[in-house]
Amino acid sequence: MRKFLYVLLFLFHTLFCKAQVSVQGKIQDNTGIPVPDATMEWYGPQQSSQTITTSHDGTFSISALKAGEKYLLQVTAIGYQNSLASLILQKDTTLKLILRPDSITLGNVTVSSRTKLIQVQPDRTIINLADNPTITGSNMADAFNKIPGIQVSNDQLSIPGKGMVQLMQDGRLIQLSQKDLVNYLKSIPVGTISKIEIIANPSAAYDASGNAGLINIITKRNSQQGYSGSVQAGYKQWQHYPGMDITGNISYNSGKWRLYANANMFRIRHRYGFRWEEYYPDRSWIMSDTGDYKQNNLAINAGADYRLSQKSTIGFTVGFSRYFEGGADYVRNHFYNQQGTTDSFLTTYADYVPLARTQSYNVYYQTKLDSTGKSFSLDGSYLTFFRTDECHFTGKTFTPDGTLIPASTARYYNTALQNINIYTLKADVVLPAKIASFQLGGKINFINIYDNLLYYTVKDNERVFDPELSSEYKYTENTQALYANAGRDIRNWSLQAGLRAELTQTTGYSYILSQGRQNNYIKFFPNALISFKKDNHNTFSFTYNKRVRRPTFWNLNPYKSLLTAYSYYEGNPFLQPEYNSNFQLQHSYKNKWTSALFVALTNNGFDDITIARADTNFVLRTPRNFVNSTRLGISENRRFAAFSWWESNNLLNIYYTQGRSQLDYITDMEGWGAYFSSSNSFYLNNSKTLAADANFWYQFPDVALVNRSDAYWNLDLGITTALIKEKLSINASVQDVFGTSAPSYTTFVNGIRQKYATLQLNRNYSLTFIFKFGKKETTASEHSSSNQEEKERI
Repeated sequence: MRKFLYVLLFLFHTLFCKAQVSVQGKIQDNTGIPVPDATMEWYGPQQSSQTITTSHDGTFSISALKAGEKYLLQVTAIGYQNSLASLILQKDTTLKLILRPDSITLGNVTVSSRTKLIQVQPDRTIINLADNPTITGSNMADAFNKIPGIQVSNDQLSIPGKGMVQLMQDGRLIQLSQKDLVNYLKSIPVGTISKIEIIANPSAAYDASGNAGLINIITKRNSQQGYSGSVQAGYKQWQHYPGMDITGNISYNSGKWRLYANANMFRIRHRYGFRWEEYYPDRSWIMSDTGDYKQNNLAINAGADYRLSQKSTIGFTVGFSRYFEGGADYVRNHFYNQQGTTDSFLTTYADYVPLARTQSYNVYYQTKLDSTGKSFSLDGSYLTFFRTDECHFTGKTFTPDGTLIPASTARYYNTALQNINIYTLKADVVLPAKIASFQLGGKINFINIYDNLLYYTVKDNERVFDPELSSEYKYTENTQALYANAGRDIRNWSLQAGLRAELTQTTGYSYILSQGRQNNYIKFFPNALISFKKDNHNTFSFTYNKRVRRPTFWNLNPYKSLLTAYSYYEGNPFLQPEYNSNFQLQHSYKNKWTSALFVALTNNGFDDITIARADTNFVLRTPRNFVNSTRLGISENRRFAAFSWWESNNLLNIYYTQGRSQLDYITDMEGWGAYFSSSNSFYLNNSKTLAADANFWYQFPDVALVNRSDAYWNLDLGITTALIKEKLSINASVQDVFGTSAPSYTTFVNGIRQKYATLQLNRNYSLTFIFKFGKKETTASEHSSSNQEEKERI
C-alpha cells in the first residue's frame, strides 16, 4: 500500500511540477515602440492552441511550458505582419519580438486587417467597436441597443432572459441608479471606446454585484508618442424637441508620461411618463403621468500615468460632472365605477428643479515583481455626490363633469438634499506558480450618506412644515472584502475557481422618526469555470457564480414622494440584498455559433410593489424583499458573414420562469418567455468606408419575478461614412423607428390586478460628425479604480 501511494505521489509530481518553464518578453514594432493588445497563439506537441494578449506596454508572460518540447508561436496584431517562431525551451527564457507594419498602398487606398467584431470566450464575450463603422456615430446608451445580447429598456441595462447587470468602465464599477446610469451612458461617445466585455462569469477578483454578471466598457488610449484626439458634435431630434452634444478628447504621450483628458456636454428635451391601472371588484383606478423635461449635462475627466521604471507605473484620474434635469409632471387620476363611467378624477401638477454634482479622485500604483508574471497593484478612490431638488406640487379633485370640488386643492412645497461620500482602498497580487496561477486581494470601503426631504403645506402663500411627510436620514455602510482565485491550464483543459468573502456593517437612522437600524453580516461568493477545447473549432465550458444585487441608497431611505393626494412612493430602510446563483453549460463552434443551457436562481429578491386597498383610494408603492425565482433557458447565438458586404449577428433566448411570492397578498407568476435580436452591418463599398446598419429586437411576453410583461420591440436604422483618410466620420440614424420599445407589466396584489406601462417615446433622429487628429489611436492599458461598485447605488 505504501509503495502504491509513493507511485501516486510520483505521478502527481510529474504531471504538475516536472520541468516546467516559462517564457516572457516584449513585442515592439520596427521603431522600438511597444505593440499593445497583440494576440499570441502557441501550439505544443499533441496539444490544441492556447492564446493570450499582450499588455499596454507590449509585455507578455507564458507559464507552465514543458522543458525540451517544441512549441510553435504565432503573433498577430492589427496593422502588422504575422510573426512565427519555433521554440525549444530548456529554462525560463526572455524574448524580444519585432513586428513589421502590414499595409499595402494602392494609389490612395490603404488596406489593412481588422479585428473580429465578436470574440467568444468561456467566461465572457468581447465586442470590438473600434472596427465597427456602423456604431461609431452614436453614444453608448444608443450603442447598447445595437450590441447583441444587451438590452436597454425602461432605464435598465440587462442581458435578455438572464437579468440586470452592473456596468464597469475600464474595470471600474459605475455606481449610479439605473436612470442616472443611462444618462451617464449618453455622455460617452462610441468613438472613444475600444471594446465591450460581457462578463457572464466574473472571477472572485471582481466585486460581487450584478445579477447576470458585468459589462465592461474599455476606452481607447493612445500609446504612440505625441498627441492625438477627436472632436465630436451631434444633433438629435427627440420627439418634438431638438438636442445637441459636443465631445472632445485628447491624449499626449512623451517619454515616461501619458496624459489624457475628455469633456462632454449634451442638452436634450423630451417627454416621458407612465400609465398605472388598478382594477378593484367594484371600480377601477387609472393614473397617467406625462413629464416634459430638459436635461443639461457637463462631464470632465482627466488623468496621467508616469512610468517609474520598466516594471512600475503610478497614475491618477480626476472627474467632475454637473447634471441638471428640470421639468414638470402632469398627472391625471381617473376613478371609474362598475359601469365604466367616471366617478371623479384628480389632477396633479408638479415642477422639479434638481441639480447634481459629482467629483471623483483616484490614485493607483502597479508593479511587476519579477519576470515570471508576479505583480502587485494598489488603488485608492474618493467619490462625493451632492444633489439638491426643489418641487412645487398642486393637487385638485373634480366631479365627473369637470367641476372643481371645493376645498379639494392641496398644495405642497418640498426641498431635498443628498450628500454621499465614499472612500475605497483596494489591493491585488498575482502569483504565478507551477501548480496554478493565483490571484489574491482585498478591498475596504466606507460610505457616509446624509439626505433629507422636507415637505411644507402651502396655504394662503404660507408654508407650514409637515413632519408626517418629511424625512431626514443618515446611513453608513462599511465593507471589508477578501478574495482568492486560482487558474490552471492542463493540455486542452482550463480550470478556474475562486471565493470572495464580504463582511458588511450598516447603520441607518431617521432623525424625524427617532429610529435606527443596524445590520452586520458576512456573505461568501464562489465561482468556478471548467473549459475543454476539443479541437480548433469546438470549445465546451461550464460556469458557476453567485452574485448580489444591493438596494440603492434611495431605496433604503424611508422618505415619501407624492404622486397624487392619494398615492405616494416610500423607501424601505429594512430592505435586504438580493442573491443570485447562475449556472451555464456552453458550446462554441468556430467563434460563429454559440449554444448554452442556463439556470438562474434568485433568493430574497426585491422589487417595487403597489399596495392598494379595495375599501379606499389609498395607494402606496414601496420596495420589498418578497420573492424567490427560478429561471431555466437555452440560448443560441449565430454569427455569419454570408457575403463580403454583409455581417450579421443573431441571438435567440428561450426560457421558463417561476416566481414564488413570500407574501400571501401577492400572487405567484410563472410562464415562458423569449427574446430575439438581429444586428446587421452592410458595407456599401470595397474599402468599407460607407456602411449601413439595421438592428432589430423583439421581446416576447415573459415573467420577471412576479410580473408578467407584454411584448415590445425595437428597430434602429443608420448609415455611416468615413472621409479624409478616415479622419472624418459622419453618421445618421433613426432609433426606435416605430416607437414600440416601451414595456408594460401586470401583477396581482391583494387580489387586485395592476398594470404598469411606461409611456417613453424613444424614437429620435440624429446626425453626428467626428473628426480625429494627431497620431493613430491604439489601445492602451486598462486600469480599474476601487470605488465603482458603490457608485452604482447612488
